Amino acid sequence: MDWEPLLEGAPPAIRAAVAAEGARITRELAAARARWPEASVADEAIARALVAQLATQRDPAAALARLRLDDLVLARWCATGDTRAIAAFERAHRADLDAVVGRFRRLAATGDELHQALRIKLFVGEPGRTPRIADYSGFGFLQNWLRVTALRALVDIARGERARKLEELLADDDLLGIAAPGADLVGRYTRAELAHAVKRAFATAVTTLAARQRNFLRHAHVDHLTLDQIAALYGIHRATVARTLAEARAGLIAATRRELGDALKLADDELDSMVRAADSRIDLSLSRVLAQPELADGSDGADAGGGRA
Repeated sequence: MDWEPLLEGAPPAIRAAVAAEGARITRELAAARARWPEASVADEAIARALVAQLATQRDPAAALARLRLDDLVLARWCATGDTRAIAAFERAHRADLDAVVGRFRRLAATGDELHQALRIKLFVGEPGRTPRIADYSGFGFLQNWLRVTALRALVDIARGERARKLEELLADDDLLGIAAPGADLVGRYTRAELAHAVKRAFATAVTTLAARQRNFLRHAHVDHLTLDQIAALYGIHRATVARTLAEARAGLIAATRRELGDALKLADDELDSMVRAADSRIDLSLSRVLAQPELADGSDGADAGGGRA
């Protein structure tokens, strides 16, 4: 392979690393072609992707020592959307996908539905973004990258499902403490639309809390324990409990504000007004949603015994 055109303008460290490993890369690329003979992605495209990934590495030579060319060929082939590539990927990594999906048995979705959700996450690009599989650098085993990526994707799905359930528990007037949309919002959103947006934003924010934060908030708002009682329960100082509760509440408000901003595209002053109104009524909402047993384990829908990906 003629590397010179691909390395034009590349930093000296990348040029030196490729020069030292060029022969090995060529041999391994040939071996990858033998393993994936139907791969429709050109050698030049693989090499270009490799050079681009090297540009993100602090030590290109060390990165090349960890290069898995056969995995990179498969990933780049999948990124083209070729159904043969996706079938080959699932044959090679079905056990890994099954292992991750198996940790989310408590979700309402079936195993087949979760597999389909992962296919979409991995192989279907979003507007302005390439498929997730194109993020694989080739430095390290594709199997390890897949386990981490799939786990994160399913945790996101689990949090979304949990947020929807929590949203259903909230009454329309739980969080929206204003009698009617402000004058600056009239004509853009009705009160019902604003209430729905606040409920969804708050429910999503609750799912982002750390397990200890959720537990302490539950003790305070559902069990009605004092700071000293919570501290005694966990064998910690009451100041630690107070700090954790304050951080949890601040995190809830910040996350709710962020979600509202994304959903409604409001100006900062409009967001501040809505969040202040929600903050004044947050205790009622917390007592309602934190009473749910499914929030007690902090596992985001994954079985605790599954180990780390």
